[in-house]
Amino acid sequence: MHAHITLTEYGQFIGIKSECLTVKENGTVKEYPLNRLKSIQIAKQGISFSSDVIIACANRGIKFFLSDFKNEIISCLSGTQQHAVVRVRQKQFTFVNSPSTAILSAIVIEGKIKNQRATLLYFKKYHQDKAAIIEKTAEQLKTILRQIKTKDWQKYDRWRDILLGLEGQAAAQYWQCLVETNLMPDDFKGRVGRQAQDIGNRSLNYGYAILTSYVWNALINAGLEPYAGFFHVQRAGKPSLVLDMMEEYRAWAVDRNIIKHRGVLRDKNELTPIIKKQIITDIHKTFSTKYHYHKRKIRLESILQRQIYHLAGTFAGDRKYKSYWFRW
Repeated sequence: MHAHITLTEYGQFIGIKSECLTVKENGTVKEYPLNRLKSIQIAKQGISFSSDVIIACANRGIKFFLSDFKNEIISCLSGTQQHAVVRVRQKQFTFVNSPSTAILSAIVIEGKIKNQRATLLYFKKYHQDKAAIIEKTAEQLKTILRQIKTKDWQKYDRWRDILLGLEGQAAAQYWQCLVETNLMPDDFKGRVGRQAQDIGNRSLNYGYAILTSYVWNALINAGLEPYAGFFHVQRAGKPSLVLDMMEEYRAWAVDRNIIKHRGVLRDKNELTPIIKKQIITDIHKTFSTKYHYHKRKIRLESILQRQIYHLAGTFAGDRKYKSYWFRW
């Protein structure tokens, strides 16, 4: 099943044939049934497609994402066949301007740190020689989690600054642990975003772009506004809600897969087409893997979508959001 397609090769052409999407490359043609697709991501310049593709995708609710040279999504094309969007977004806008954002933000950041901790402990099983360093960091993260859990966030006027500080402390310890344990490529010295030159950070950024499309797709399905976040500062061109809801999944869905590629990335100076395809395949595989969720196992993509629906319910005041925690 190819629910999500990521295209990365210059010169590829996307078309429509009967009820299938076709991808032409170097004289070969691959076909993907339209009724099985949920999103298409263009992650390279020089990939061509016709208006027939956009119309076919829009009519079937298939999202169409385009990334720039920095691997950041700059466009999302979707159909107009959405239901109850106005009401859902009115609730969202009311919520993000209320004091309740402090509580929800703390819940999401708590989930992010717990999943960073779970990712480290996952690798502890396979790297017993690094166990002491990982256990020390896991305890440091647990201390930060206690601070987040015990604060009454609505009492703080500067709650966002305080929470950002705790999130930053956790991130510094998490990435430092990956450096000290050599779980990332040798040239990785810490987390770098847009201007990254080392292969480790470039791989992470590439993986986060794929994660972005999953989260964005789920938000649109729920009728939510991707640019109206509750934790990340809102500004023009910044999909704040996408960034908010990515936090829980970064470590497990992306970091863990990049760490697994450490051997492949060693001594590499750039992301080759082969490496890109491996990253794409592994992240798509992660979202197709079944995980425990409310006493049963379902695919991570379905878990993400349900979590987003729960978020919409939180915006409407119908329920309290709870982050999803991975088990190691």
